[in-house]
Amino acid sequence: MTIEHLVVRDFRNLASIELSPAAGVNCLYGDNGAGKTSIIEAIHLLARGRSFRSAQLAPVIRYQCSSLHVVARLSRGTRLGVERSRENWRGRINGRDCQRLSEFAAALPLVLIEPDSHRLIDGGPDKRRQFLDWQLFHVEPDYLQVWQRYSRLLKQRNAALRSASSAMTLKAIETPMAEAADKLNHWRSAEVDKLRDSLKTLGKTLQFRMPGVLGLGYRPGHPPGIELARAWEEQRASDRERGFTQRGPHRADLKLSSDGHAAALALSRGQQKLLAVSLLLAQLMILKQAATEPPVLLLDDPVSELDASHLDRLFSWLPGQPYQTWITTTAQPAHAFSMFHVEQGILKN
Repeated sequence: MTIEHLVVRDFRNLASIELSPAAGVNCLYGDNGAGKTSIIEAIHLLARGRSFRSAQLAPVIRYQCSSLHVVARLSRGTRLGVERSRENWRGRINGRDCQRLSEFAAALPLVLIEPDSHRLIDGGPDKRRQFLDWQLFHVEPDYLQVWQRYSRLLKQRNAALRSASSAMTLKAIETPMAEAADKLNHWRSAEVDKLRDSLKTLGKTLQFRMPGVLGLGYRPGHPPGIELARAWEEQRASDRERGFTQRGPHRADLKLSSDGHAAALALSRGQQKLLAVSLLLAQLMILKQAATEPPVLLLDDPVSELDASHLDRLFSWLPGQPYQTWITTTAQPAHAFSMFHVEQGILKN
């Protein structure tokens, strides 16, 4: 997938910009605060419905403006558009009103690498679950429907626990809930296997110097060797006391280790960043294999993520790949990229 034309209006310090990027590697360069990251943040908002820099929408809308606008024409003629105000949002796909964020995500698959990507390693399990879930959203057609079903039943079980519902009522919820959970766990475990294989391939290609022997595994959120339905039955008294379900795929985790030790504890911050970048690039390769067109890669300030040697290897590798890539840097790199100079919210060339 490539973005052939992009229009961004009233987004942070961007009053109005319009550009036609290359299908390969595009570099947005300029001083700090120039608006480089705002451009790829706008792309992320178009695809995911939210900013990766702010949980609040108000700072994203340009000062003294009522709303922001992002419009993109994609390869094969697909058109996406989003208008966001502080209270409402309006989305359109090929001229059709659309309120489902999942349709935007499916139309514009992307992988984002940014300065907080190390949270994938040292952050909570929710970061790693989200990482796996986005991957599965793009590679498994039924994943979203099953995940939504499990989430809905989880809310029902939690409500039943708090209202002291009978064991029969809980059982009626748990039976279909376990079926959905088993599917989620099966798919997630298979994706971890794919990640492990992609990491090996990527390591041979990019020759990143990864510390120790890396391990990837899937922890399903309940004790191994026991069926989830039975685990819920055994946990009911404790779940009633706490008022929520303590076991299940909503508590699952992607286990990351180095030489048998938890990666978050064994690796330095620089090593964690390198591992996070490698995982995200491995995911990029998996999404490419599953889609008719490769996903878009967003690289925000990779200088803060990688040292000079690893960055040079990545920059040398990217032009030969099928991914449209957007990179932000403060200095113009010495590579044959399509260059866009951003200065005070304005494209200078």
